[in-house]
Amino acid sequence: MEIILIIVLGLFVVVAVAILYRVNQKRKKESAAPEAPAAPASDCCGAHEVCEYDEIKMDETRIEYYDDEELDVYQNMDARAYTDQQIDQFREVLYTLKQEEIRYWLLSIERRKIMLPSILIEEARMLMADQQ
Repeated sequence: MEIILIIVLGLFVVVAVAILYRVNQKRKKESAAPEAPAAPASDCCGAHEVCEYDEIKMDETRIEYYDDEELDVYQNMDARAYTDQQIDQFREVLYTLKQEEIRYWLLSIERRKIMLPSILIEEARMLMADQQ
């Protein structure tokens, strides 16, 4: 009878130690200091998206493509002269962009002297407004 009591007591001690070990590990993970974010540049104003956009806007030679090189054939074309098929080409690019890329894409096509079809101007504005 004493042997059974010693075995049960031993198992109890082993289980208690295991539980305490796991609780201690959880506390260590929870109390671990989160990684400090990288310090912003000394000239950073904190409005990264605005600053980045302004920086890109200032450099008029910088043109980024958004997998839309095929739109270059529409350079200097009137915004009201597009066919439905041509508008769909623009729409396909517009709706594959991430919301934060739309304003950069609009700047890109403007620099490439491509007029956005009139009907898509409002759609682009609505997509950008959804971001906020």
